[in-house]
Amino acid sequence: MKYILFYIIFPLFTHSQNADQRLADLFFKNKTVVWQKTYSGIWDDAIPVKLELLSDGESCKGFLYFGENKSKYIISGKQIMNELRLEEQDLNSNITGLIVLQLNGNSARGTWYNSSHSFNARLSLKEGNESTTNDLWIKSFSSKNDPAEAHLIMQKEFADQLDCKFYYKMLNKTLQGTSMIKDDEVYNQEVQLEDYLHHLAGTLHSYKVNDKRVEVWYKLGNIEYNQTLEITNQIPIVQETYADHIIAVDINYPKIDKSPISNWTKQVIDSFLNTIQNKKQLSLTDQGVSKDDRLLYRMSIWPKVDFLNDQYISGTMNIKNSWEENIVTIPFFFDLKRGTVLGLTEIIADRNEFESLKNKLLNKELEKLKLSSSLDYKSLKVSDFSTMTIKKEGIAFTAPFDLVYGFRQIILPYYEIRQTLSTKYFPL
Repeated sequence: MKYILFYIIFPLFTHSQNADQRLADLFFKNKTVVWQKTYSGIWDDAIPVKLELLSDGESCKGFLYFGENKSKYIISGKQIMNELRLEEQDLNSNITGLIVLQLNGNSARGTWYNSSHSFNARLSLKEGNESTTNDLWIKSFSSKNDPAEAHLIMQKEFADQLDCKFYYKMLNKTLQGTSMIKDDEVYNQEVQLEDYLHHLAGTLHSYKVNDKRVEVWYKLGNIEYNQTLEITNQIPIVQETYADHIIAVDINYPKIDKSPISNWTKQVIDSFLNTIQNKKQLSLTDQGVSKDDRLLYRMSIWPKVDFLNDQYISGTMNIKNSWEENIVTIPFFFDLKRGTVLGLTEIIADRNEFESLKNKLLNKELEKLKLSSSLDYKSLKVSDFSTMTIKKEGIAFTAPFDLVYGFRQIILPYYEIRQTLSTKYFPL
């Protein structure tokens, strides 16, 4: 009876002890285990993973659990000082990957490679069993005294990175830069900014005063701007992940609880998930695919916000597939107060006049860029600038992604095209 009571009162303790012992017996039977640790974290900034590791001081062995569905792999290798080099195998002993980790206190960072070394992803881990989740968001700030004077958008893209877009009225430009988060509480950041032509355009220092205020200091040559900006809107970014042996997908999107906007987002995501599932099915029926082929397909879907205030949000949903070198961009412009998706008919007052003026101005700017820009605009035509988004200073037209130059953009200021736009929405 007393043994039954012991198991009733201490079931978790006994289970943990037995599981630990089984792990030690499995990998280091009749050997001394020097340390045993569990690490939890994220793979490629998105997919949750967990490592259970044991070491005898030289060899290191254990399990890797990949994704929410806990796909399980055996890992084994050597420990040299604070570095682990681990071979990954599936449960049928097929070699499926390689892991290189640097241990630093209770954290571990490194890289995962597939077996053919054709794909790799970074690993960020912390000791413990707690699952890691990314707290992602978008926030906008403006000057309380003069909202048109300055506008700041901060987007937490990864667990350790901020994307900043800073508009300053004196320049009439939105400048952009990214930085690693030094302090997750105060966002004390120094960001080197660029304009849309990738020209260096000053430095932005930002400091979180509280949840609703940010202090900024901007410097470009002799120009200095120092102000405390008030929050105008904040929107969380939802992250969903799916991973198995063949595929890894992370989906990030702004959480906006308005039916038309939610439906638009769902349709975009579903269309690409159908595509990648079809790719997966084709690979499984292809006799050239072997069991050690791991992560044949990788997909990321994430938003890039160009404008956000208390009423509007504008930007693109970006989709990257592992089997294509380009990035697909789908623009969006939402009226947050009305909960509607805005299209060309709402934005443009006279479609014919707008198209004529737009093509004329784009051609003029493109010819200038072909002569003066360090980016390659020579191979582009006006028709290539097919993606249209709304920014603080004007309407941006973007050409498809290029592996060398990224996105190339032309911005038409509102004062040049104002007569063709709906007065209901402009100026923002």
